[in-house]
Amino acid sequence: MNGLNVNDLVNLTNTGALKTHLSARAWLTACANADDLEHYRWQLWFQPLDQTPVMVVETNNQPGFTFNGDHQLVYTTVNTQTKHTRLHFYDVKNYETSKTVLLKDHQLKVLEKLAGGQFLLGGRTQRPDKEPNKPWHELKEVPYWSNEEGLVDQTRRHLWVFNSATEQLNDLLPQDFDCSNYWYQDGQLFLCGVSYKNSRPFKDGLYKYDFVNQELQELVRPNQYRVDTIALLKDQLFVLASNCKIYGMGENPNFYRYSGHTLHLVAKWDHNVGNIVVNDMTVVGGHSSTVSDGKLYFVSTVIDHTEVYSFDGQHINLTFKWPGAVNSLASENQRLVFTATTADQPQQVYQYDGSDLRQVTKYNRFLQKRSVATMHEFEYYDSTNRQCHGWVLYPVNYQSGKKYPAVLEVHGGPRATYGTSFFHEMQVLANAGYFVLFTNLHGSEGQGDEYADLRGRYGQVDYADLMAFTDAVLKQYVDIDPTKVGITGGSYGGYMTNWVIGHTNRFKAAVSQRSIATWVSMMISDIGPEFVTDQLAASLDQENGMQTYWQHSPLSYVHNVQTPTLFLHSDHDFRCPIPEGYQMFQSMKLQGVPTKLVVFHGANHDLSRDGRPDQRMKRLTEMVAWFNKYLK
Repeated sequence: MNGLNVNDLVNLTNTGALKTHLSARAWLTACANADDLEHYRWQLWFQPLDQTPVMVVETNNQPGFTFNGDHQLVYTTVNTQTKHTRLHFYDVKNYETSKTVLLKDHQLKVLEKLAGGQFLLGGRTQRPDKEPNKPWHELKEVPYWSNEEGLVDQTRRHLWVFNSATEQLNDLLPQDFDCSNYWYQDGQLFLCGVSYKNSRPFKDGLYKYDFVNQELQELVRPNQYRVDTIALLKDQLFVLASNCKIYGMGENPNFYRYSGHTLHLVAKWDHNVGNIVVNDMTVVGGHSSTVSDGKLYFVSTVIDHTEVYSFDGQHINLTFKWPGAVNSLASENQRLVFTATTADQPQQVYQYDGSDLRQVTKYNRFLQKRSVATMHEFEYYDSTNRQCHGWVLYPVNYQSGKKYPAVLEVHGGPRATYGTSFFHEMQVLANAGYFVLFTNLHGSEGQGDEYADLRGRYGQVDYADLMAFTDAVLKQYVDIDPTKVGITGGSYGGYMTNWVIGHTNRFKAAVSQRSIATWVSMMISDIGPEFVTDQLAASLDQENGMQTYWQHSPLSYVHNVQTPTLFLHSDHDFRCPIPEGYQMFQSMKLQGVPTKLVVFHGANHDLSRDGRPDQRMKRLTEMVAWFNKYLK
């Protein structure tokens, strides 16, 4: 039986964005459009209690949606050419659209149903001096761009209220206020954000919106905490947040009770909120927490999988463990509903009532006709002599005693983690005849702040871990040809790929994706001023700041590189901007080292996860061809 190939991307269905109302639920799916590989087919699904799901609409752009009572869904679609938004009122009882409303000059998504026939919408404001068709633009602020959104200079993320009776749209927020997150519970709207000019502060404030007086009430002033989620429990406000004082910007949150403009510690927690088990099936997102029956239920990443916990205002209790990645969570009628991946299949919708776990959907049935490579876990000791585990995928149709090439994968982050989650890229490599190797190094999420703290140690303990893992794999899996091992990774994984080829020649081919060449030029990243300074534990205005940045930069070791390396980079990647790829490629080219750079036009940092289907397929095709050329 054949395994998965590049073209199977058009068969894979992504699922998420779950929402519930009483006994009904709705969600989104996205699948590459085989007839138009520039787009996905987005589908909005509705399911009454324990009945067969029904597709509401199919569109080329991701719709926003919310429930409007028991028998109606409201969803938004955006025309990317006219820049207009249309609200659709869909009768789920009669399966027909009852009304549409055009919102001109706005690109918004409906988020929530409010009281009195009103709806909450979100999106970006327009630049105040926007003049079309000018062959230039001016930059006046930091950040001036955002990886997912492009140019954001002098714009803000705002919330609007749409009144369905008057069809009026009103902006809720002050002109300079930028909203990063919101929560609507029990008729109350809370949000994180900050007002700024010129340069955006790194930590937001926490606010409550007063609908009566139509103003923001500041609860916690900016620059104190990173807020991950909030919950109203028995009329008290609880906040899951971190002050980031010990382990930097990625520090895990603790539970606080809000009172008198102060957060009072209730319970400590040494894990994150949400799924950070990486895979390439994340076209559709979703909420990672929900409030039900006086408890906050939330997803947390633990070592290599996700677990769902509850918090009742005092205690944290495990609800269930999931052998994979939960990426969207909602609640209904004393049940939890969620979408999740497992090791052998992408997201499905599941429900859990405390005793019975049931799969609701049956997407991706085509996998029954494919040989899905199994994850083989094995234990080893890292560079600090700590017992760890990693995984190996065998080549499809593996024959014992035959020698095979292998590819070592390195995840991004670095505060991310590999785990038991379906990964199309790895399946493609296994089907192409490779062992696929991966593990979690120092810096990875899911094992506490101390393990994840890589600040000031980039290219040191993580590199030593990676070499220890590679040694252990080659010793245990004798059918891997040690002279034909390649390496690949993206973002932080791209940084490590660049770093590795500058420090060893043991890898005979490399594919460096959305990588980092120097920390100095990384300062122009959309998160650069905060992320780079935090992760290197140094700033450029310090006496030895430039020396520290250069010491940890792969470009400073490029003179050692002999490994044939393919660079994959997107020209709208503002997280690891494209100069990073150009610098490594040009330096190696001038040295005569075999290299190639493929630039994906209009794509951003998330190309491998939710980029255009044709570009994702081209990326995988180039990767397999490069490894085939130098490892086979």
